[in-house]
Amino acid sequence: MFGGFNRGELNIFAGGSGAGKSLFLQNLAVNWSLAGLNTVYISFELSEVLAAMRIDAMTTNIPTKNVMKSMDDVEMKVKMLKKKSGNLQLKYLPSGSTILDVKTYIKELELRNKKKIDCVLIDYLDLMMPKSKRVSPADLFIKDKYVSEELRNFAVESQMLLATASQLNRASVEEIEFDHSHIAGGLSKIQTADNVIGIFTSRAMRERGRYQIQFMKTRSSSGVGQKIDLEFDIDTLRIRDLADDPEYKQFDKQRSSIYDSLKQKSKVTPNTPKDARGDDTIDPTKGDEVGKVKATVEGGKLRQLLNELHSDEEQ
Repeated sequence: MFGGFNRGELNIFAGGSGAGKSLFLQNLAVNWSLAGLNTVYISFELSEVLAAMRIDAMTTNIPTKNVMKSMDDVEMKVKMLKKKSGNLQLKYLPSGSTILDVKTYIKELELRNKKKIDCVLIDYLDLMMPKSKRVSPADLFIKDKYVSEELRNFAVESQMLLATASQLNRASVEEIEFDHSHIAGGLSKIQTADNVIGIFTSRAMRERGRYQIQFMKTRSSSGVGQKIDLEFDIDTLRIRDLADDPEYKQFDKQRSSIYDSLKQKSKVTPNTPKDARGDDTIDPTKGDEVGKVKATVEGGKLRQLLNELHSDEEQ
């Protein structure tokens, strides 16, 4: 996608229940804040305490089970990172909130800190309600249509980086290839979104520390359908590019060396000595020179053979 997300776009991570939608959004929030961007993570289901514990583990590389036990170390590492990172603010809003509640909180935060917010992560779209019209919660298509359009308009107006998440339906449980029919709720949010990324994992993959994402929709490139493997640290909940894993680098290096050794190498040697220029360059437009074939003809033996053939025919 040309190297990342663009401002003013609606980006959606789609996954089943427990697939790791919140983990992806939290990792994205950490990455953006470490890049020097002022970031806000808004959750409609996770408490601020749980979200803070996860993000502390991600930023300090301290396992989640040891975060509460090592508060002094966590505080020291967070203060050191603060000097070269942007602000990262966590906020819990009740389910059923609207885009107006999000705008109000962000505006209040900007006035209080006197800093413009660059990134907003909303966890997640399906738990919001539209502000423009009263819609029945049972009418998911209309509800998701209005909510997704309001989120995208907000991203365009404020020129922010915006990412959210959405559920996959039960038909996606046993699938390894996702498409638009696997999106829970209204398909209208997929039509409004600029990028939709499906999250795939299994029990075996989680035990090996692996995640896989699939591009279900993108307007920035032709990568629809492509899959990318990611590394997942079970202790710190950090999700990284698999190419940064030392073990994967070693494996990839060994694989390339084995491939190089198996490749057949051919060498063409000239039949003729050096050309007039004194080098071994071979002209590909000229074929090999064919030497003269020498033959000797003995007339007496040939006449004798012909006479024998004529005598056999007369008999």
